[in-house]
Amino acid sequence: MLLGLGLWELLLLGVLVTALFGLGSLPAAAREMGRLHGFSQRLKRKFGWLSRFFLRGI
Repeated sequence: MLLGLGLWELLLLGVLVTALFGLGSLPAAAREMGRLHGFSQRLKRKFGWLSRFFLRGI
């Protein structure tokens, strides 16, 4: 399980993403998602003290 999703949900999500972006632009979309993930990690490291106020209920 990843993020509360089972195997079938992840497979369906992968098929939907492939259908939306197409096979040609899928690597570029994955690269951009990786960049956004890195950016969010850097922000979390830099402003980690803020996350305790916004993510208190999670």
